[in-house]
Amino acid sequence: MHLDYDSDADALYITFREETQGRVVSHELDERRHIDRDDLGDVGVEILQVSRGVNLTGLPRREEIAALLNAIPHTV
Repeated sequence: MHLDYDSDADALYITFREETQGRVVSHELDERRHIDRDDLGDVGVEILQVSRGVNLTGLPRREEIAALLNAIPHTV
């Protein structure tokens, strides 16, 4: 798992796995959070407007995401 942050877009993408199986479909949790899934399950999570905070409620693997975010030496 790794994350990519685009400061210009104020968007964060957390990749769970690089290889996908079948078609990838995005599911919107709300206006700021989307989960990408393929035939095998969760592929990644996109979070928009990160500077307004990150809501982990309802995200898959949220404990792992929280640990990854906490390991960043500066505020995203």
